[in-house]
Amino acid sequence: MHAFRGMVMDKVRDYLSSCVIADGKVLDGYSKIYFKTNEDLVNSYRLIDFKDKEVFSVLGSSDQVFMARSLGAKKVDSFDKNPLAIYYYYLRCWTIKYRNRLYPEAILDNDYKWLKSLLSMVKPQSKEEEDALHFWIGHLNRKTNLEYLFFDDSIVGNVTIPNDDKSIASWKMDFQVIDLFKENEFDSSYDIVILSNIIEWAKGSRRKITCVRDNLDKLLKQGGIALCSKLIRRYPEMVYEEREIFDSSFDFFDYDDRGYVYQKK
Repeated sequence: MHAFRGMVMDKVRDYLSSCVIADGKVLDGYSKIYFKTNEDLVNSYRLIDFKDKEVFSVLGSSDQVFMARSLGAKKVDSFDKNPLAIYYYYLRCWTIKYRNRLYPEAILDNDYKWLKSLLSMVKPQSKEEEDALHFWIGHLNRKTNLEYLFFDDSIVGNVTIPNDDKSIASWKMDFQVIDLFKENEFDSSYDIVILSNIIEWAKGSRRKITCVRDNLDKLLKQGGIALCSKLIRRYPEMVYEEREIFDSSFDFFDYDDRGYVYQKK
């Protein structure tokens, strides 16, 4: 198996950066990958109507994307500030399509035989999928300690996606490397934006929260909603300031102890 044939330089850079991350080092612009969600997506999404909606979701472990598709979304695009998330997305897709499993648990045990067998089945349908194949072939050839490429998160979330629903792994998806704490421009607008707990990571920074608000204002259609999760304990004054910043453009609805919704006015 050849690792880099046909890959452009930014994709080679992603691969080399992932090797640095897997070796336990810190690298600006890159981070470890989330293997599974640490959110209860089943209960968080139970009252959200995804049917025929256009969705823009943080990618992370890919669980939010797969859940939105399984709940009837018409279109799901994704973003993440970590460029490595998209390579794991394709590994998840292949695991679903060829192994009827939601997660490639074998790679956490550095089961290179399993990975080689999986990759041998892949017939790329796009340049992005081909790049992802080269990425994982590179790690297979290198015998990367794949466990260290992922966050060690003892909190495992809750998803309901049928193992044999291969349709959720066969969609065309646009992925963008985006940091919502910075000003961005967008070509599309959506009915739903899935943020996970990104706002909590602003840690009370008024500038960062304002950037998220302005980006959501551009991303969402009139009446569209942003789904936000609660995973980090915050001081009440930090929560109040966030509400105050968003109030100019969004209505707030407290979901429960798992999350809340901002709806564009």
